[in-house]
Amino acid sequence: MIECSNVTCVRGERVLFRNLSFIANQGSITVIAGKNGSGKTSLLRSMVGLVPVRFGKITLNGEAITISSTCISDITYIGHKNACHEHLMVVDVLEFWANTRGNDNLIPAAVNFFELHRVLHTKFRHLSSGWKRKVALSRLLIFNTHVWIMDEPFANLDSASVAMLKELILTRAERGGTIILADHNHENTFAQAQVVNLAPEPQTQP
Repeated sequence: MIECSNVTCVRGERVLFRNLSFIANQGSITVIAGKNGSGKTSLLRSMVGLVPVRFGKITLNGEAITISSTCISDITYIGHKNACHEHLMVVDVLEFWANTRGNDNLIPAAVNFFELHRVLHTKFRHLSSGWKRKVALSRLLIFNTHVWIMDEPFANLDSASVAMLKELILTRAERGGTIILADHNHENTFAQAQVVNLAPEPQTQP
């Protein structure tokens, strides 16, 4: 369970959102909604310890989330950037990720699900934007954590890949996973999801 308690996000002198509180339970999907610049990415990065929480608190199963928290190992974060080594072949990217978690045995499942056998021996920088996104998303299966946090996960995917990813997210939630994602495309919204709207904040002081 991830809990945000009275979280206020400030960028420079601008308050993006104020006193945000919600709970993302096991087996749930939470969609973070809001316009560009509303703080969606900042919130997600705070939920994985990449951006310190200045006001309020974010916890995973009662433990405050920071970059050094032990609970970070139970979170897979897919940012809006793919965060892959451009010069490596896809197979090397997958092996690098698997080695960081000791999960080499999970590579075949990720390759099969995302159909990566077609690009395994292609350098990442030579892939289309859609294939790059699918390679990045394969971390979900390779890391195999209970919590998935994703920033615009459907970006650059074709309709078939969007449907495939939605099914994967639904299945993980049904099996007790905690899913949190930012998504500006209403067509991708899950009917059963909790929606957290980041409303514009007119004030400039925290």
